[in-house]
Amino acid sequence: MAPFWQNAIHWLDEGRRGVVGVMNIDAAINILSKSGLKCEKTKFRKDLSVFVCKAYITEHLEEIKNFVAEGGGLLIGGHAWYWPVGRNN
Repeated sequence: MAPFWQNAIHWLDEGRRGVVGVMNIDAAINILSKSGLKCEKTKFRKDLSVFVCKAYITEHLEEIKNFVAEGGGLLIGGHAWYWPVGRNN
């Protein structure tokens, strides 16, 4: 599975060879650091090439939206665990 994630990061980086910022996902840093791109554990920063985070963050939302609109790469992951658990029918 690691080659899939590494390819995704290279695609999101678009050849900029910039910094990939990873927010509190240690397993992602371990895999993505082998991509040949510089990976850092960090909160969102505008100078990143790609930002990797969980879907449940609540800070910097407008800045992240602008980052993507201006060509920055975003890899965001999560799942809808509460939806099936929280439904009674």
